[in-house]
Amino acid sequence: MLRERPVTTMTGSLESTTVRISPARLRGRRSNELICYINVTGLVSVMLALLVMFMVLRVFERPGHGVDVDLAKVSFPKALNKAEAEDALMIGVGRDGRIFFRTDALALEQLPPHLRDAINKGAEKKAYIRADARSSYGDVKSVLDAVRASGVENIAFLTEQRRPQAIH
Repeated sequence: MLRERPVTTMTGSLESTTVRISPARLRGRRSNELICYINVTGLVSVMLALLVMFMVLRVFERPGHGVDVDLAKVSFPKALNKAEAEDALMIGVGRDGRIFFRTDALALEQLPPHLRDAINKGAEKKAYIRADARSSYGDVKSVLDAVRASGVENIAFLTEQRRPQAIH
């Protein structure tokens, strides 16, 4: 068994004694010190991970183009990737008949000048209509006529994929 030897050193005029304890004896002892703090590193790391996750999800989120509508559901939709562009001619028709061009609410008479202005600024000459599935046919037809009056002949209606029903 190792013996403890006191070590005496002289510092200035003060004498200090240091006791060295063997590592074998340290293992069995527990500290009598109280822990008077809360370790929040786990909480901070989880919160940081959630923050980064939500920031990344916001980057990949689809851009908001006007009114939030319930699109018509079809079995075999075609992907229209250019509809996601910032300068896309996105026209929304709400179930209450309101008309949106991109994010701005417009009257029907204001739609053709806005479309012509966007085309003159370099937008693709193709209009994407997001019509609510419960909007009236007359509202959608009047928007379609206004788009054609602006000189845009290439028009696409945006739809959603129909979810397959579970077989019971």
